[in-house]
Amino acid sequence: MAVTMRDVAKAAGVSPASVSFALRGDPRIKQETARHIIDVANRMNYSVNITAKSLRSGRTGVIEAAVFQLDRPFYAQLLAGVSNAAFDRGIQAVAQQISTGKVGHEKSILEKVANKFCDGVILSAGGLSDAEIIELSGGKPVVLLDDQSYQGPFDSVFTPCENGAEAAVTHLFEIGCERVGLVGTDFMPADQACRSMHVGDRRLTGCHRAFERHERTLTKADTIQLFDWGTDDAYRAVSRRIEEGDFPFDGLFCMTDAIAFGTLRALREHGIGVPDDVAVIGFDGVREGSYSAPTLSTIAVDIDKLAREAVDILCERIEEGRHGAPAMPKHVTVGYEVLVRESSNRTR
Repeated sequence: MAVTMRDVAKAAGVSPASVSFALRGDPRIKQETARHIIDVANRMNYSVNITAKSLRSGRTGVIEAAVFQLDRPFYAQLLAGVSNAAFDRGIQAVAQQISTGKVGHEKSILEKVANKFCDGVILSAGGLSDAEIIELSGGKPVVLLDDQSYQGPFDSVFTPCENGAEAAVTHLFEIGCERVGLVGTDFMPADQACRSMHVGDRRLTGCHRAFERHERTLTKADTIQLFDWGTDDAYRAVSRRIEEGDFPFDGLFCMTDAIAFGTLRALREHGIGVPDDVAVIGFDGVREGSYSAPTLSTIAVDIDKLAREAVDILCERIEEGRHGAPAMPKHVTVGYEVLVRESSNRTR
């Protein structure tokens, strides 16, 4: 016989109403009580009938996290954090990849996301406009990841793009690098980059700041542009620059750790020592960086906090929508740490 909510309530020593509150992340119940109830429900293999729950309450207890590519280390770690944060609130998170490399597919996928049995969406929106997101969301709450402007109509959680990139390039200059290159976005003048909210341009803004602070000028010759911020693309692009003889750098800032992994492989295959010939630092702080050879210096973003902030804000909006409470958009930027490992450690 299937376990019921009353069975869980009896085993947990609480009322059925408390079980209901805990499983839908209702703020009226204390967090420690909610955790206890969720633990009991899991031990008893209690399963919510989503269809019935939706008919009764208008909510399913399911949220969607839609990101560009599930196979990128940063997104994989972020989604694990989203899943854990959702679990702590007694709800379920499902993941969706929105990038297929085919024109028009992102909008098509997002339309399906909005029509699914989910109460809200955590979304990496890419180049979609505010109007398109509003249309595609179907009126459901949306929290954006690292996209759109601080003045936009949506809640957003941001990685520390500008400050983190500035810290990365500053680190390279401080360890003695004279010619620092950037691997990732294309060049853009500082006055243009600072007006863009694209992740690459925001990180480029931080790089401009670091160059200026060290009385240098960042130019297009200092950038290695990638069209796909993946390990393979970075490996090919860096290898090509080395083979063309256009590689004057003794320090490289890679705009993601995935880019840095491809860069390290290209340098190693071309007989360039790291960090003695070229120091390398990435951005993200994914776990794989502690196992690369050499281990990767990085701007370690608080990914767990990024995930938890996104889930917390989304759950607040879902609850507010139910009660009709208006709210101004929230914009949260998480912290970071400059994590120095072997790839830029020149003090040995």
